[in-house]
Amino acid sequence: MLKVMIIEDEPLIALNLTKVLEQKGFEAMGHAGNFEDAYELFCADKPDIVISDIRLENDESGIEVIKQLKQISDFCVIYLTSYGDDRMIEKTLDTNPTAYITKPFKEADLSAALKLASSSIKAQSINPDFCYNKETQTLFYKSKQIILSRQEVDLFHICYLSKGFFVDMNSIEYFIWGSEKVSNSTRRGLIHRLRKKLNHTVFEYSNGLGCKVDGIA
Repeated sequence: MLKVMIIEDEPLIALNLTKVLEQKGFEAMGHAGNFEDAYELFCADKPDIVISDIRLENDESGIEVIKQLKQISDFCVIYLTSYGDDRMIEKTLDTNPTAYITKPFKEADLSAALKLASSSIKAQSINPDFCYNKETQTLFYKSKQIILSRQEVDLFHICYLSKGFFVDMNSIEYFIWGSEKVSNSTRRGLIHRLRKKLNHTVFEYSNGLGCKVDGIA
């Protein structure tokens, strides 16, 4: 699950962003409204993505905050601001932003920006040891096939088709078992066995969100 930090001095906007992030399967780390708080939050648990306003508390510059944080560790940045003029956009270019969204933001625009950031991160974190042939539904690790049961293949395959995003358990259950009723222990056992075979590397489970395949070409 990708971690997202919010730099925003308006609490209601930060709360709204947090809700959207959680609905879309991201981990919202919290928010900060100034450099000092942002630095502390960033160092505590380095995020994959930072959503930042440009004008913060005490007229601090969000752009300058991002520049300082990028000296510690790299991440994708999405600017969310009321300033939509070309001059301000040009000022952000030194930080190589993934997207620039003006307030009031539309959820569709934020969703598109998050997908761009996620794709960029995934492209950098592909595990070269794993390879999946979706036509034959066979999975390989270092050129050696991983032997999976029929249900394990089905679980991996439906998640691979939505690679990078969580697939909810209702969709997974219908894909594997159809209308047949399954117990919690059966469901948990299948997930546990697949995670064990993949050493938790490219297959992820989240209670409430479902399962996800990531980090594989």
